[in-house]
Amino acid sequence: MKILFKYVTAALLLTGVAACSQLSKRASIIDENIAVAEKQIGMLADSSETGGVIRIPSTWKNGRIDYVPIDDWVSGFFAGTLWYMYELTGDEAWAVRAQKHTEILDSVQYLQWHHDVGFMIYDSYGNGLRLKNIPGYKEVVVRTAKSLATRFRPVPGIIQSWDADRGWQGERGWQCPVIIDNMMNLELMFKATEFSGDST
Repeated sequence: MKILFKYVTAALLLTGVAACSQLSKRASIIDENIAVAEKQIGMLADSSETGGVIRIPSTWKNGRIDYVPIDDWVSGFFAGTLWYMYELTGDEAWAVRAQKHTEILDSVQYLQWHHDVGFMIYDSYGNGLRLKNIPGYKEVVVRTAKSLATRFRPVPGIIQSWDADRGWQGERGWQCPVIIDNMMNLELMFKATEFSGDST
């Protein structure tokens, strides 16, 4: 019985050592990936902030960075990415950059011609609120929800995605287009209700 106990104890110890080694490898891989992300996102932020004007990077296309206007559906993604870098690293420099890239989206709170304001504002202002509770950000979320609520269509009980007479959407002959992305706006709406007490 003593011999069996020794073998079991040895097996458990070896298993524990192997598990710790695996955890260490995983932590190392995560740290390496964060370091790569810091470098890549840092270069992208540097590029988007050159010339004293903050631009919104979207993708790499034809050998260069493609920037989008403030009213583009992906305009809040980069600010959100910067907030996530702050959350991952704890480095205040990321928070400073994230705040700059968030606040250039201020006018989106009044946008009413499409539904993507949930992506645009909750990725940026929403993460800023969650991580830093910056004054004024709640008001932007609430104002954005009010703008989005203008797209509610009571008969079908939906939020219309786009205006049917605008852009490529208008070329399809749709009268009340609705897509699954609208579900991403609901978090913004629920948070705005929580912040304001207005359940509209």
